[in-house]
Amino acid sequence: MNTILNSPEKQINLSNSENTKANERDSLDKDENIQNNHENHLNYGNDIIYQNNNGEITKRHRRRKDEITDRNFQCPDCDKCYLSGPALTTHRKTKHGYEINYTGEKKIRGRPKKEDIPQNPTFVAQNKYNSFFKNEMRKPPSLDQTINDKTITLEIIKNNLCDIFRQCHKQLFVKYNNVENYPFYKLIIENWEKEIPNIEQECFYDDNQKNNNGELKKIKSPCIDGLFYLYLREFSKKTNKDYFWFIIKFVVLFRECINQKKEEFVKEEMMTEKKRNYSQIYNAEAIPEMCNDFYIEFMEPNEFYGLNQSELIELIQHFCYWLYCNQYTQSHLTLLQN
Repeated sequence: MNTILNSPEKQINLSNSENTKANERDSLDKDENIQNNHENHLNYGNDIIYQNNNGEITKRHRRRKDEITDRNFQCPDCDKCYLSGPALTTHRKTKHGYEINYTGEKKIRGRPKKEDIPQNPTFVAQNKYNSFFKNEMRKPPSLDQTINDKTITLEIIKNNLCDIFRQCHKQLFVKYNNVENYPFYKLIIENWEKEIPNIEQECFYDDNQKNNNGELKKIKSPCIDGLFYLYLREFSKKTNKDYFWFIIKFVVLFRECINQKKEEFVKEEMMTEKKRNYSQIYNAEAIPEMCNDFYIEFMEPNEFYGLNQSELIELIQHFCYWLYCNQYTQSHLTLLQN
């Protein structure tokens, strides 16, 4: 019996059993201490009662937010105030990305604000173009108006063109006896009520483009007059009568400016084309580059023919972007993207 009790295997088993019991006692003591600490830290409303290991009880009053009046450290980036400088610094670091480097400059960390992210110019231009007729001055009439009040009829267009012809006759239309002889007037009147207007033709592509024979290159496309007509027709359904008068006056004035500035490109050898205007035989590729000439050299000396200057700029941008979106020109109008 003594031999068995004193064997190494038995001693090891007795030692492991004692360790297990000791671990269980330690675990129970730990749980009891946690429970005691939990009971000693009591929260009664805004009063916190502490009981230390010696049995001494201390009490501290927790101040509510509305009781704290000595918050003298205000954040310069927002309206929050703090009791101490370190608390304010922590707030600025976590909420505003504030950090002072060795040079004393402010360093911004984390994701930049939305307004600080540079936007894609193409997206800005497209968004501006799509929202153009949502402006209060440009938007179409309300639904409670009658059909006669909302519809821009051929008679309204005739009246608008006659008014423009009469107002600008001495400056622009001296060579025409009456508005019926004005080529752009005839184009609009003949095609306005047609489902498929007859405006596509072979027109010269560009001032500098020539074919293999040295002649100016032609392309099957609407000429400038045809594009002005399409623009008027499309947006007559998206705006009101007053703003449509503004658009049609802009179109007529821009047309006359183009024909004055580009008159030398209608060569003598083009006998049939010589009787016509530049806008009747060329496509729109050169239009965007003429916008500055139109505004500065043509409109300014004539006091903009009574048109609002800022609104005129907006409309020039809209028209040129419409040309680009419909692939009538490959040129961007830089002003639109700024």
